[in-house]
Amino acid sequence: MPFKILFLAAIAFLLLSCYSFTATTLPAHIKTVNIADVDYRSFDPVLGNRLKDGIRELFRINAPAIRIVNDNADADFTVTLLSYSNRPEAQSSNAEVETYRVTMGVSVSFYDNVRKKTIYESKSVQAIGSYDVQKNESEEMQGQERAIKALQEIIVANALAKW
Repeated sequence: MPFKILFLAAIAFLLLSCYSFTATTLPAHIKTVNIADVDYRSFDPVLGNRLKDGIRELFRINAPAIRIVNDNADADFTVTLLSYSNRPEAQSSNAEVETYRVTMGVSVSFYDNVRKKTIYESKSVQAIGSYDVQKNESEEMQGQERAIKALQEIIVANALAKW
């Protein structure tokens, strides 16, 4: 008998530890979301497109019951790319740059059109993507991609946690 209880407790623990955020915990009135084009404020528009595409994909994964639409949505999600920098991060003993750091800053707004209130807003979300030039990594391929991925995860996790 104690073995069965221990076994059932272990199964319950495993099931609880596998919990992931799903749309079932979202308010029932939010069924659609419009993810607007990223306002890139004179930065490279490709960065904005890559950021928007990633946010859309994370919404599909983390909130699969929410439909992404182009207009007349229950909620609007907007992102503005405020800052971008690419600077040396670490140098070798002979003063050669070994790693660089891409830093991206955005503002985010998630607005409930049904209840006419802000769900989530942040004027300053930053993420960093480091890359190593000695490993033939580049700003665009590795640094930007890492910064964009980190931003997407922070933005979507924060927005969905605020529901």
